[in-house]
Amino acid sequence: MISFDVGEDLEAIVEMVKSVADDVIRPRLREFEDARGLPEDVLQQIHELGLTTLAAPEDAGGQGLDLRTACVVAEELAAGDVGAAVAISGPGPAGWALLEHGTDEQRKRLLEPFAADDAWARRGALALLEGAGGFGPDAVGTTARRDGDGWVLDGKKRFVLDGDTAELTVVVAVDADAPLGQWDSLRVLAIEGRPEGMTASEPHLLLGLHTAHYCDVELAGVRVPGGNLLEADDARRALGRTLARWKLENAARLVGCMRATSEYAFKYATERETFGKKLYEHQGLAFMMADMATEVNGARWAIWRAAWELDRTADGSQPSGGEARQRAAIAFRNAIDTSVRITSDGVQVLGGHGYITDHPSEKWMRDARTLGVVNGLGLDDDRAIAEEVLR
Repeated sequence: MISFDVGEDLEAIVEMVKSVADDVIRPRLREFEDARGLPEDVLQQIHELGLTTLAAPEDAGGQGLDLRTACVVAEELAAGDVGAAVAISGPGPAGWALLEHGTDEQRKRLLEPFAADDAWARRGALALLEGAGGFGPDAVGTTARRDGDGWVLDGKKRFVLDGDTAELTVVVAVDADAPLGQWDSLRVLAIEGRPEGMTASEPHLLLGLHTAHYCDVELAGVRVPGGNLLEADDARRALGRTLARWKLENAARLVGCMRATSEYAFKYATERETFGKKLYEHQGLAFMMADMATEVNGARWAIWRAAWELDRTADGSQPSGGEARQRAAIAFRNAIDTSVRITSDGVQVLGGHGYITDHPSEKWMRDARTLGVVNGLGLDDDRAIAEEVLR
């Protein structure tokens, strides 16, 4: 039976993260945005609390916690500032790829450096997208060519989070000797460090998420040792689960963003008066704020359900997880649409004040729209959602 009970252990983690979000992140969100990154003291504090390696296996120095826990933590951090939540260090989506594709030896070897005491600035990246059409076997042009005991990568990836600084980059490429357009022709390889032939663009200047670095990464004859080929039994299933985990973590960040927006708007509406009434006493705004609260909770439950189902199928004892991946696609799509609507409404509640930087509402609106676009990954999401509806 699915349970939405947080439990004592997770509640303690939530309280710790909420304290960081409220006391450390929220007061400095404009500073982080202007600096286009997080300062050392914040990165160190988040790392020392173990928040960068929650899902990493225990034998790699992580906590070995489940996806739902990662989503709860992502929401709490994003409630402080979604840009900061995206910009924290750690293995990031590369960690999800290793959990789904890597062997026990590969997970331990490649993730253990992220748990070191001095790893507060170490980052991982997932180099996946190449165009605006999402992800699938037909959308991969980067090639992996066998060369002796290793591989050589050539191609260009777009919108790679931390692509300019990552010390571990997981790349999805197509085998140069395999038929094109097939899932089993894809190869997932882990690049350690910044080898010769690997270059990154300057971070893109986006509408929002200025704290995070999204770059284009070019691979020109980059050599990868054979031991860094991540081979899953079912490439499509493993990639689908990797993206589902990433989607749900980002969906949780969007929930944190819309929660912050709605709470700020509610507080403003109880303090501001027009025509002799508090703002919340005007019927139109009261309806709007009731819808905001309802939709935030609905988006959260959809994410938790999908995360619970993915966790349940992680060990292979349950069915392949196709339905769980569909649930993740639905939860992510819903979070994108809902966050755009709620953050826009949050600005509207403040009226003209919502558009000036004295208030964070306009930033949250920009961040929510940007996060939904740059991480709007494919893998047949629309088809998966349609199949779920027609089941």
